[in-house]
Amino acid sequence: MAVLENIRVKLGVFITVLIAISLLSFIFDPSTLSSTIQNASSDNKVGTMNGKTISYQDFYTKVEQNTNLFEQIYGQSFASEEQHSQVRDFTLQTYLDQYVFEPKAKDAGLIVGDQEMYDLTQGSNISPVLSSQQMFLDQNGVFSREALAQFVQNIDFDATGTYSAYWNYLREQIYKQQLYNKYYSLLSASTIYSPLQTSRAIAENNLTSDVDFFMLAVGYAPDSTIQVSNQEIEAYYKSHKEQLKQFANRDIEYVMYEVVPSEADITDQQSKFASLVTEFAESDNLKNFISLNSDVRWSDIYYSKNDLASIPEFQSFVFPEKGAASAELVSPTREVENTLSAVRVEDRKIVPDSVRVFYSMFDLASAAQADSVAAVLNNNGEYEGLSEMGWMTMAANEANGLSDLNAAFDIPVGKAAAIRMPNLQAILVAKVEEATKPIEKVSLAILTKNITASDETFRDYLMQATSLADKADGKYEAFAAAVKEDNLPVIPANHIVEATRTIGLVDNARELVTWVFDAKQGDVSDVITVDNKYYFVAAVTAVRKEGYMDINDVRDDIYNTLAMKKMATVAAEEMKAKTQGLTSLEAMAEACGATVSHQSGISFGSQSTALDPSFIGAIAAAPKGEICGPVEGQIGVYMFQVNDNVTGAYFTESDAALRAQQDAQYRQQIIGSVFESEAEVKDNRARFY
Repeated sequence: MAVLENIRVKLGVFITVLIAISLLSFIFDPSTLSSTIQNASSDNKVGTMNGKTISYQDFYTKVEQNTNLFEQIYGQSFASEEQHSQVRDFTLQTYLDQYVFEPKAKDAGLIVGDQEMYDLTQGSNISPVLSSQQMFLDQNGVFSREALAQFVQNIDFDATGTYSAYWNYLREQIYKQQLYNKYYSLLSASTIYSPLQTSRAIAENNLTSDVDFFMLAVGYAPDSTIQVSNQEIEAYYKSHKEQLKQFANRDIEYVMYEVVPSEADITDQQSKFASLVTEFAESDNLKNFISLNSDVRWSDIYYSKNDLASIPEFQSFVFPEKGAASAELVSPTREVENTLSAVRVEDRKIVPDSVRVFYSMFDLASAAQADSVAAVLNNNGEYEGLSEMGWMTMAANEANGLSDLNAAFDIPVGKAAAIRMPNLQAILVAKVEEATKPIEKVSLAILTKNITASDETFRDYLMQATSLADKADGKYEAFAAAVKEDNLPVIPANHIVEATRTIGLVDNARELVTWVFDAKQGDVSDVITVDNKYYFVAAVTAVRKEGYMDINDVRDDIYNTLAMKKMATVAAEEMKAKTQGLTSLEAMAEACGATVSHQSGISFGSQSTALDPSFIGAIAAAPKGEICGPVEGQIGVYMFQVNDNVTGAYFTESDAALRAQQDAQYRQQIIGSVFESEAEVKDNRARFY
C-alpha cells in the first residue's frame, strides 16, 4: 500500500498515462484519427485497421479494464466525460500499436529483446518512463534504484494485484516507447542530406538580391470580362480530385433555447437563502448543516488571509482589521453569476502552509504495529520502512481525496503520528521532517447555493421550443418560415462530422449530432435536450457522404481560382503592352499607374511568406541589371530589375544541418497519416460514445 499511496499523492500515474498517449501520438495524431469517423452501419464495429475488426464488445471490455486499472492506481473514481474520453483514446491507441505500428516495426526488422527490457527496467539503462515517476525518486528528486527494487519485491506480496497491474502497465509503456524510439531513429538515419544539397542550400541562402519593382494587384472583385467555362471547372476538378477528399459531414441550422433563471426565480431564491443564512448562524453542527444544505461539499482545508485575497468580502470578515471585527457569526452574502455564498468560521489555529513528510503504510489490522512505529520515531528511534512523500499542502490532499492526511499539519517537526485513513482502509504513520513557518489559518463552513431555473421556467422554455418544432412539423421550409415569423436567431453549424461533441458553445451535444447523422437533408428535429439546460430544434441543410467532394460543392471555389489566374494573365498582357518600348522601370511604372518600390536582402532559400513565391523565384533566375517581367504571382503581376547580388556567409553548414533536421522532423510527423492511409484505419467510436 505504501507505494500505491505515494502514486496517488504525487499523481504520477495519471501523468504517465498522458505522457504515454502524447508519446505514441507522434505517429497517430488524435485529431487526425477523429476525422476518420465513418458513416453508421448496422454492425457493431468500433473500428477497423489493417483488415482487423474491433468489435464494440472487445473495445468496451478493454476500456473497462483500463478504467479499473487507472482508478486503482489514481485512487479515485473516473466520473468526468473528459477522463472517460482519455481512457478511450488510450485504448484505441493500444489497438493502433498492435495492428498498425508494431507490424511496420517488425517489417523494418525492429524488436525489443528480453535483455533489452531487463536493462530498461532493472539494469544499466533505466527507461525514462520509470525514471520520471515520482514514486521512484529520492528526496533530492533523483531516480532511486532502491525505491524501484522495493516496489518490484513487493509485487508478490500485494494480494490486491494492483502492484502487478501497474508494473505490467509500466513495462508495456517502456516496450512501446523503446520500439517507437527505434523506429524514429531509423527514420532519422534514413534521411540522407548529401554534401551537394548542403552546398546548394548554403549558396541559395547566402545569395541575396537588391531589387526595384512595381506591381499591379489582381483584385478579388468579380470581373465580367473574365469567363470560366464549365469544361475548365470540370478539368480542374478532375486534375485536383485527390485534394478534394472529405469525410462524411453535415450542415445544420438550429435554434437553441438556453434555460436561465427568471427574475422571479432569482428573487425567490435570494429570499430562501437569507432564511437559510439565519439557520446557518444558529447551527451547532456546521459540517452536517453544509452537507444537508450547500451545493458545494464540506472542505477540510484551512485558509490563510492571503488565500482569501481574491474574495475581499470574506477576507475582511474572517481576518478583520484591528477594531473592525463583526459581531455576526455569518459573513454578508456574496452573489456572483447566480451563485449565492456565505461563510462562518469553524476553527482557527496556527499551522504551516506545507509540511515535508516521510511515511509508512499499514493495514487496519496492524494498528498496534503502526502505533509502535510512531512511538519509536517520537523517541528519536529509526524505522527503515519510511519513504519520502515530499512536501504536501492541504489543498493538494483535498484535491486527491486524501483529506485525512491533513492531520499531518498538527504534528510537530521531528515527530510522528499514526493517521487513520478510513477511505483507504489503511493507517499511515507520518513523520514531519520540515514545515513552513506557522501562520494563522481558519477552517470555514462555506454555504453555497446556485440560483437555478424553476420547474415553471423550464416549462416555459420547453413550450417555446415545442412550439417551433410543431410549426416546423419536420420540414425545413416550415422551419424557415417559423423562425422568420417569430424573429428567432438561427445559428448555422457547417461540416459537422460524426465525432463532433461540441455545437457552438455547448459541450456534450452527442444526442443532437446522433440525430443529425440519422436524418436526411431537409429534416427538422423534435425538441432535443442537452445537459438538461439547452433545448435545440435543428434542421439538416446539407448531407455530404464520405469520399470526393461533389463538384457543385466546390464549383465556386474552383471558379474563383481559375478566374484569378485569368485575371493575372490579362493583367500581365496589359502590363507588357503598356511598357513596350520603354527602357526604364520608372517609366514603365508610370505608364501602368504604379510606383517603383525597393526591396533588399531577397533570398531564394528564404522560407518567409512576406513576398510572392513566384516573384522570389523569378528574382533568383534573373540577370543583374536587366528589366524582367511581367511575372504572374498569386496576388499580382510584377515587373522588376535586380540591382545587385550580394554573397554573404551568414548561412552556415550548421544552419543547413538544422534545416535538414527540421525537414526530417516534418517527414516523421506525417508518417502517421501514411500508416493510417495504408492500414485503412476507420474509427467509429462516435456511434457508441
